[in-house]
Amino acid sequence: MRLSPHLRKFSDIILKEVKTMCELLGMNFNEPISPTFTFRGFTKRGDFNPDGWGIALYPNGGLAVQIIKEPVNAYTSRLANYIINTSGNFTSKIYISHVRQKSRGESVYRNTHPFSRELNGRDYCFAHNGTLTGSYKYDLLLGMFNPIGETDSEYVFCHIMEFVKNRIINRSWDQSSFSLLYEKFREINAYGKFNCLFSDGEHLFCYHDKCGYNGLHYVRRVAPFTKVKLADEDFEIDLKEEKKPEQAGYIVATRPLTNENWIGFARGQFVVFKDGKIIYNKYPIGETELRILKAIRTTPHKVSIEYLSSFMNLPYSTVVEYIKNLRDNGYIKQDSTDMVDPLDKNANYYTVKERRDEIDSIIKNF
Repeated sequence: MRLSPHLRKFSDIILKEVKTMCELLGMNFNEPISPTFTFRGFTKRGDFNPDGWGIALYPNGGLAVQIIKEPVNAYTSRLANYIINTSGNFTSKIYISHVRQKSRGESVYRNTHPFSRELNGRDYCFAHNGTLTGSYKYDLLLGMFNPIGETDSEYVFCHIMEFVKNRIINRSWDQSSFSLLYEKFREINAYGKFNCLFSDGEHLFCYHDKCGYNGLHYVRRVAPFTKVKLADEDFEIDLKEEKKPEQAGYIVATRPLTNENWIGFARGQFVVFKDGKIIYNKYPIGETELRILKAIRTTPHKVSIEYLSSFMNLPYSTVVEYIKNLRDNGYIKQDSTDMVDPLDKNANYYTVKERRDEIDSIIKNF
């Protein structure tokens, strides 16, 4: 059913309020799967992101990417609908999909996500949600890879590919390589809003904006499978009839697509998936800092720096540095009734209410 002009106007107002601009979808499983159910739910988001859609996959477990995309509304696209209704014709262990609301560049094929480039015999693909501003074109240099369209997304993808060519390609993907890519994404994030999905055909790299722009969530799909309902329409399927018991993996989306237990990314979180498993999970805060945050969150009263120093068995000077970082990153606040300096041993702290769901997610998944 299509929206009436009145309802569409109301929906556009709501859309503006939540500041939606493009949405991302990623999938990574231990064996090739069909995207039909999840992609069906995702194309509904195209009605509010009408300037293009695309889906990238790696058929037959190979390293060559297949990208299907159009500069049109996914919700009304016959091609998108064909993908939804041809279960089994498209299978892959990795998917990257995008629906676009343009912020730069006209609605044409060359500006439609995902983008791809070849390097040393494999295809890389990329999709971005957000807007980069300022001097990014002067600071984030290009090399052998150049954009075809006008988007900041394709430009920064070409910069990332140059980085991979120079810093990653001659070494295997390992924890140190993941850390290098994470730092590159953080560098790019300094120029604006930056959520992205990136793949080399084996890994699915997912990064969430350091300020939490537009959200990013993931859910694990593993047996025993149950009935699942889409969030944007009255449509339900029984996954145990759709999936084999041995299939397992993750789905990543800007906003939850179903009634499953989706977990929100922390601001600045970077996750690498491979073969349906999380193999690297980087938070913008370290282990000791997280332990302090957990102590503040789980203690049923405001917590003083002196208490934390004793409870964590850490020097006062060490706790103070972590408190400063947690405060500056917006995770904690000093009690407004305190009459002491913010870094005094008697200063009391509590977690910021608006970020408690995010904090709980970090604690749960650390």
